Amino acid sequence: MKEDIVHFYVPQKKVPFYLEMAGISYCDGSYRMRRQESSETVLEYIVEGCGYLNVNGENYMASAGDAYILRKRTNHVYRSEISLGENFFNIRGSLAEKLLDEYQLGSGDKVVLNAQGLEQDFREMLEHVSDSTVAQSRIFDWAAVDFLEMLIKLSDIDKLRSQNNGELMSAQDEMNRLIEYITMNQRRLVSNQELADHIFRSKNYVIKRFCTEFGVTPYEYQIQQKIFSARNLLENTKLSVKEITDLIGYGDQHYFSAMFKKRCGISPAQYRKKVQRAELPDRI
Repeated sequence: MKEDIVHFYVPQKKVPFYLEMAGISYCDGSYRMRRQESSETVLEYIVEGCGYLNVNGENYMASAGDAYILRKRTNHVYRSEISLGENFFNIRGSLAEKLLDEYQLGSGDKVVLNAQGLEQDFREMLEHVSDSTVAQSRIFDWAAVDFLEMLIKLSDIDKLRSQNNGELMSAQDEMNRLIEYITMNQRRLVSNQELADHIFRSKNYVIKRFCTEFGVTPYEYQIQQKIFSARNLLENTKLSVKEITDLIGYGDQHYFSAMFKKRCGISPAQYRKKVQRAELPDRI
């Protein structure tokens, strides 16, 4: 079995959060881990394959796209059924357990959690803690922040599944949710990463799926909607171009005017004059 592991020194002073080790395990079917009264908290994400857990006598199965939490002071056994790869973080200190208590994760039906869309988050956390150019104390601070953000996302996914009677959102539901989110934030441009976070998916997935569904990227969709809104406001209100610029989420009037002219062939002011003469442009 191959493992890429980063080891850490035990801090000289007592700290609330630090790592014993982190890395990626490429387990074969013979891999088995047993801990009695575990002295550490373990967070793992399964990239591929599947395995079985027994935590304090309760059995669980975890497979690709799942994360699982093994809490401090538990008795647990883990074995891989099918060859798999997984990111892992072995955590010590009191903070991890306190956060798990607050988010009610790591026990009962919250030991194995669907972590759909969070693979990149786990990889980035591993990259942060593997940076040999950064002091270990700073790495532990970063890891604590990453751990909290991970728990928030895992908790949000779990709540979303509960709202959907335990089912994940369909692709259509995901896109509807994104359109609704864009509409709610129409006074600004929503980044692809923010959209990805909203449905707990990767940025690449969101862009690809959005293009498949709507024929344009999320960015282009937002621009088209803003131009449509601007045209409507120019046609039906007496708002100034500056006021319209602010309403549709552009902070710079000159940038908006240039964008409008690129899309409509004329400036906002010229467009309004043409509308008043009932001479509408042919294209967007």
